Amino acid sequence: MKTRQRWLIVMGALGGLSVLTNACGDDGASPPEGQGTGGTGTTSASASSSSGAEGGGGGLGGLGGAGGGDAGGGGAGGGAGGMGGAGGMGGAGGGDPVECGLPPDTDPEPKVRFINALLPNFTNKPVGVDDPPALRLYVNGAPIPDVAAVSPGMVAASVTRYAEVAAGAITFSARSDDEASGGAGGAGGAGAGDALAISADPLTVAAGARYTIVAVGVVGTTDTAAPRLLIAEERFTRPSCSEVALRFVNADSNSWNPKSFHIDRSAAAAAALDGFSASAPEGLLAPLATRSITVTAPRAFGPTGQAPFSLPAGSLVAGRSYFVIETGQPTRVVDDARAHGLLVVPAGDDSPAMVVKRDPLVYLFHASPPPTPSPLEVYSGTERVAINLRYAQAPTYTDLPPGESTLSLVAPGSGAGEGGSGGGSGDAVVLDDLRTGPLDPGAIYLGGLLGTTGETGDRALQLTLWKIQPDLPGTFTDPRVMLINASATAPSVALGHWSINADGTRGDTFTPVLTGVAYTSASASAGVPLAAPRAADRQWFGVQPAGSADATRSFSGSLPSHWYAAVLLGDWGSSDPASSAQLVFMRNFGAVPAALPWPLPSP
Repeated sequence: MKTRQRWLIVMGALGGLSVLTNACGDDGASPPEGQGTGGTGTTSASASSSSGAEGGGGGLGGLGGAGGGDAGGGGAGGGAGGMGGAGGMGGAGGGDPVECGLPPDTDPEPKVRFINALLPNFTNKPVGVDDPPALRLYVNGAPIPDVAAVSPGMVAASVTRYAEVAAGAITFSARSDDEASGGAGGAGGAGAGDALAISADPLTVAAGARYTIVAVGVVGTTDTAAPRLLIAEERFTRPSCSEVALRFVNADSNSWNPKSFHIDRSAAAAAALDGFSASAPEGLLAPLATRSITVTAPRAFGPTGQAPFSLPAGSLVAGRSYFVIETGQPTRVVDDARAHGLLVVPAGDDSPAMVVKRDPLVYLFHASPPPTPSPLEVYSGTERVAINLRYAQAPTYTDLPPGESTLSLVAPGSGAGEGGSGGGSGDAVVLDDLRTGPLDPGAIYLGGLLGTTGETGDRALQLTLWKIQPDLPGTFTDPRVMLINASATAPSVALGHWSINADGTRGDTFTPVLTGVAYTSASASAGVPLAAPRAADRQWFGVQPAGSADATRSFSGSLPSHWYAAVLLGDWGSSDPASSAQLVFMRNFGAVPAALPWPLPSP
């Protein structure tokens, strides 16, 4: 018998003393009556261990884990081997102590890194137009050689590596780097060659200190949103192996504060921050299993008033500390470097930062005419996620996690059943088990309830979603439109416009713009200009059935220059105003939506 095994048997007989250590949890005391817990056969970051006492079950050993311990976590020292006999198979407990997080930093040289999170002064400009400048970090008026100039944006490249600085009295500042920024208008983007300089108050830097310095604010402003340096000394509370430490930063463009940060949809806020500020230096200890962070604001924060961010599995590392910087433009409809997001930056070393996009924003419209109930509520499992889904009205909206969700549509208070997978005892499930298909983070989707109650096949009730790509408001002069055919009785159609006479009456020439859109299908998701001629403050539009120029259905009005999803819905063959065909122009995606309906009478 090996010496180590003989020693373990003796120790087990003396009282089941723990022979395992775990760097992230205290050793568990021996259970009564010798029922040792042993190792579990995994390298769980926070599990404690104890050996089996005399006559006990001896613990589970290690269930043949890969730890390589001959005695299986001390289980072999229990009475008669018991389950601990399996310990001879090599449980995880027999190896070295489990480590997590970073080792203590004993380097006496202070270190600093820089993050550029500046925002432009214009919320609806494309990336590349009036961008904030690249900035370089300075110490006491001199650039830090090992800290490069970085441009802002929701990209990991906006974070530099750590660099050493001398201890003592230091004034940090940041200045625009003309070469890196291409001279693109420093302060406020006022013009090429303008310089931007931001200086912080002097401070004394101690030996061994680490700092993350973040440039925040809106270029070209002089009020509470003016550019500044947020000096964050890294004094995180050390987390256990089942935790992480999070320090939040409010750096987005929304001026309505405070921003509240919620972990895993907890009702209690982990932090509530004024504009361009950070939470406490020690951070907040959060479970390693944290899967989402939701940010809320009092106003102008998207249609739902919240912005959930789902963290990819495995993105947080046991025992590590992170800065969570919420930045970008919360109502921006384009998924680009200025979009709303979280920049998650590991503290303590140069591990890469991670960009987390907002959860998919989903709008839903009701295009099924009577007798399909209206309004409806939307459930995901047993959770109600949207209300007021009304026929031929502006869409309702919700946030859904990335990936696939399964939804139910429920008519509230109209039934006597249990409500299926959602709803209460007086609710009726109209449609159940509706799979969204994969949803991408940062994307906007428009979905519709299509079909007719009582029909089967292609005309049966169904939910269809389209990923849409609205343009930035103010970046186009004519309305931009995509067309969705949601009328189960309509043929394939084209949307276009008519010529117009000087007095505002309809002309004789019809120009199709979006063509060949069949039921349940849509035109290109980016939309195209619908530049109808205008006279007497009026425009003429039409919906033309494929191959039937004489059957074009026309309507007149004035269509402002927005991005629209034009939804054809209703019964193409009905003259009943409650169910007849109409074209509903839906807009304001990224915010609270609006709808402009136009009836389509038969010619």
